Amino acid sequence: MDWGDLVFFICLVEEQTLTASAEKLGVQHSTVSRRIDRLESRLGLKLFNRLGKRYQLTEEGEYLYAQAIEVQKQVNTFERLAYEQNALQGSVVISAPPVLANELLIKAIPTFKEKYPDIVLHLRGDLHISDLHRKEADIALRLQRPEQEDLLIRTIGQVKYGFFTHRHYIEHTPKGDWQLIEFSANNRLANWLQLLVSDHGYTIGLSSNDLYVTYSAACKQLGIAILPLFLAAKYTDLVPINPLTKTIMTSLDAEHTANDTIYENEDDSMGNLTTNLKTVPLLHSRPLYIVMHPDVRRSARVSVVAEWLGKAISI
Repeated sequence: MDWGDLVFFICLVEEQTLTASAEKLGVQHSTVSRRIDRLESRLGLKLFNRLGKRYQLTEEGEYLYAQAIEVQKQVNTFERLAYEQNALQGSVVISAPPVLANELLIKAIPTFKEKYPDIVLHLRGDLHISDLHRKEADIALRLQRPEQEDLLIRTIGQVKYGFFTHRHYIEHTPKGDWQLIEFSANNRLANWLQLLVSDHGYTIGLSSNDLYVTYSAACKQLGIAILPLFLAAKYTDLVPINPLTKTIMTSLDAEHTANDTIYENEDDSMGNLTTNLKTVPLLHSRPLYIVMHPDVRRSARVSVVAEWLGKAISI
């Protein structure tokens, strides 16, 4: 038996005429008639009474119609599951800053692989912004909002930064000798640190374009570094400090630092840098964006990876 004949059977029951059924199925009315005749012949049953141009179900047809509807539901479910199994496999390329890939994504991957074993994740630790138009990545995690208007951009979290140093550095280094550790690859953080140099007498003792090097330097008691809170929390001897009062902070709550004033550079409406005197908390928060090209969103595997990323990153 050709299960495809059931499609013609169900359609004729609903449309009642060969012409209407043929139009709905996109075939000739003779094709509908032939498929119905073949189904009746193979079943050895008369399914319809012909009343002029209309087809009315017989008693046997009434019974089999209900069964045909259930079969059609099962076939649709089978096809959908087959499609999903086929779609939820293959590769998805994720571009992310190395520290986010290492500290936040890696630990979440085992749970993802349990649910989607056939999706292969390619993690690219990129400091530069991958070109999604050239398919360098399917999904990008970025701390800077892309300027391209045709990309799909969603905020999935906030990365918080503060000033940290080793507790022994505070205890054994005279306050007048305190130095800074610069992370030069992030302009905003570098500018934030430079303000302490220009306005508060600090000097930079070490500079690196690698955040892990900056973190390691702070752990080795080489000075004060701006670090993401989730990274600083890995090492219990790193403590948050207020570099203006040169004291350990019991909390990085922004409310407790509202009266600490430093200078900050900002872009004016013309894109020029201006220097403003303003109150700035010692805790900075930067949005984390998930970015995709509209074309890849239609991919089932990319969609489930994007959904997983939104839930997996807890910062």
